[in-house]
Amino acid sequence: MNIVTQPSLHNAREDEDMSSGSVVGEQEAGPENLQDSQLLGLPVKLRQRLMPFQREGVEFALARNGRCMIADEMGLGKTVQAISVAYLYRKEWPLLIVVPSSLKYPWIEEMEKWIPS
Repeated sequence: MNIVTQPSLHNAREDEDMSSGSVVGEQEAGPENLQDSQLLGLPVKLRQRLMPFQREGVEFALARNGRCMIADEMGLGKTVQAISVAYLYRKEWPLLIVVPSSLKYPWIEEMEKWIPS
């Protein structure tokens, strides 16, 4: 049995004590915070639906200007990640989604479910 652990996302600055003059939990401005603020552009329902690993996937795509391949295993929410990235680039629409014909209507349903009219 293989057990995979996720690397710690622990911020070393959180460990600094108050005597050093820094605020515990203080974050630096950087690309990560920019991406977090971009996620705020998602509809609340969609943003709340994203699991942490899906948020990471959306942030990965945003860091690459939306140009990436989402190759997660089946059932891990590639569709909702793709919809999130597409929504954040909606000013550049029209959007072309290429899927097998059997997935045409499920994609339409997912778009209607997550993106407000």
